[in-house]
Amino acid sequence: MEITFAHKAVITLADLIQIAVVVAAVGAAIVALVIAARDRRAAMVAASKERRYQALRGELDLALRLLQNSNRGGSTDPIERAQLGAEAITLVGFLGEKRVPRLWKRRIDIDDAKLRALLADPDQEEFKKWTYESQLAVNAIVRELGEFNDPEHR
Repeated sequence: MEITFAHKAVITLADLIQIAVVVAAVGAAIVALVIAARDRRAAMVAASKERRYQALRGELDLALRLLQNSNRGGSTDPIERAQLGAEAITLVGFLGEKRVPRLWKRRIDIDDAKLRALLADPDQEEFKKWTYESQLAVNAIVRELGEFNDPEHR
């Protein structure tokens, strides 16, 4: 079978078969790209959910430690009482105002600007400055984790 055009080009059956094979290959490549894009998108969604789940598991562990700390009912030993209080305030600092608003207000209630001002205050004792600097680090990490796991947390 031959097809003749006005300019005397001849397309044979073999040429038509080759054109069909090229069109089929291009079509298959496009389909493969679409499927790969969907797979990547699905993998990104799954990874985002997994990161959020792991972050929530971490927060749950901290909240459980805080609950256990709170349920101990205190201590008559001043050293143990100080340790329990330090652990509680650390856990509240990490969980943040979003998770424990009343405890945050009662125990911390200070933003980064106030912490930096206290850190720069020459009248503050050095051990307190360590606490302020540590809380600033915790706040920064919590913000970064929030941005990484939950765009709404920013």
